[in-house]
Amino acid sequence: MLRIRLFCTISIFLSVLYSSRAQDWEGLAVEYERAVYSGASLEETNAALLGKAGCYKALGRYSEASSTLARVRMFALTAEERQNVLFEQELCWFLGGDFGQAASLVEEVDAISQDALLLHALVLAYAGRYDESEIYAARCISWDGTCGRLGELLKLYEGHPRVRKEGTALALSFVPPLGHFYNEAWGEGLLSMGLNGAAAGFLVANLLGGYWVTGLLGGAVALNYTFMGNQERNAFLVHKNNGNGPLEFGERLRALLADILSDEL
Repeated sequence: MLRIRLFCTISIFLSVLYSSRAQDWEGLAVEYERAVYSGASLEETNAALLGKAGCYKALGRYSEASSTLARVRMFALTAEERQNVLFEQELCWFLGGDFGQAASLVEEVDAISQDALLLHALVLAYAGRYDESEIYAARCISWDGTCGRLGELLKLYEGHPRVRKEGTALALSFVPPLGHFYNEAWGEGLLSMGLNGAAAGFLVANLLGGYWVTGLLGGAVALNYTFMGNQERNAFLVHKNNGNGPLEFGERLRALLADILSDEL
């Protein structure tokens, strides 16, 4: 079934479907490219490009497969053929880790099959677009009727990662350790508060003791490392959390969907 084949691909079990030892995919790709440049007809050119893209996909070289699919003359295809090419393009971008590009095709690929619903749900989840992903995932598992595990799926989405805003983190970082707490870096937040407190204490103690130069210079240098470093660290944590969150959620979703769909077989 197409659904099983798609899920095996998404699970990176390509060795089960394609074996580089069983066929010379690299050599076959070269032959397809030779056919393109040998003056083949429009239909033959498209067929060769699709064949070449399939070779690269079998080799796990999804970026090259995507580039090859982009060369297909879409105007020469039927509506159904165009949908198939777009589906393959979305799949290759997804498997290649280019989730943003894959998500850009979701609106173009008609969700008229369970395979497409499954792919859209995963693509959008890995891209951090959880609300849209939830709709496709719910439709996917309910394809043949009401699914008894729908509640389990919805509960997973309820706990999706929060998208943190860099501006909010920056504003909170002016009051250590709030910026770190916003990024759920509790230990770092307490450490930052302690270091900033020590730097401020050093400055105040020296000023009160009459060591104006030492206090101003030493305190300024210390605060520059602790206070400004606090802001830079929070900006880094925002990017890290926003990048890792969708990947971790996507893996949990993939595992749950695999389990639910396997129960239906």
